Amino acid sequence: MGSFFKTMDEQKLRLESWLKSQPPVVEVGITTTTGALQGGVLGYTLGLVNQNLEKQAATMPNKPPTMTTGSFSGPPKTLALNLAVFTAVQAGLTLAVKRYRGVDDVQTNMIGMFGAGASLSLTTNIFGNQPASSGQVKPTTPSAYVIDAVRTGALFAALNGAFMKLGQRFGGKNSSQDVYYYHTFGMLASLGLEKYEKNFRRGQLMDDCLSLLSDSALREIKIPPGPRLKILNYVAASKASVTAHQGIGDFGVHETISRA
Repeated sequence: MGSFFKTMDEQKLRLESWLKSQPPVVEVGITTTTGALQGGVLGYTLGLVNQNLEKQAATMPNKPPTMTTGSFSGPPKTLALNLAVFTAVQAGLTLAVKRYRGVDDVQTNMIGMFGAGASLSLTTNIFGNQPASSGQVKPTTPSAYVIDAVRTGALFAALNGAFMKLGQRFGGKNSSQDVYYYHTFGMLASLGLEKYEKNFRRGQLMDDCLSLLSDSALREIKIPPGPRLKILNYVAASKASVTAHQGIGDFGVHETISRA
């Protein structure tokens, strides 16, 4: 069993590594599709469970109340559609914003959750036939659809942000740390070039691009000549240090490194 989970983890890492090497459009598209499939399966399963619970409740002497309203209720196909849309938008939009901003923080996840909540509201109101929740009126006009979508999206985003903030406070972790630029920003800080962090973000030059940095790549993100030389010198020295630490014994390789 342990080897099975180990193999699954390895396959997951390979898939994640492959996805990161793809163009952003491909990565976001695959992530969105995967989210839709997962949400659809989960929603259909929950719908079957709800149906069984309703059948059991109907045979009881004192029939308990069942949840028959809202986006997370209804028959299997309805729930499958609702959760497929919700998870697809949440996964795809969050990843797209994360790639654009270059940071996985509370704001990025709140944007993704806002889109998911708004999409869920539109799907439920337009395609669903579920009655409105207690104390609410189901929208029937385009403007009412939009208002309800914005309100639902804002609610989901606020709850998501609050939970993430609580997790940071009690877990002692700061999710605003630029996980994809950790070593890159460390390099810039050591060189006193922190002000160019935004340039690296715009160019999506993450940690896995450090060893590939070139003068032309730095020109593309508008790094001036002086800082470019410092960065390239830092990268070259780091490569030489890693190579020497690995103890490569080939004399020709050592000679090339010393000349560099």
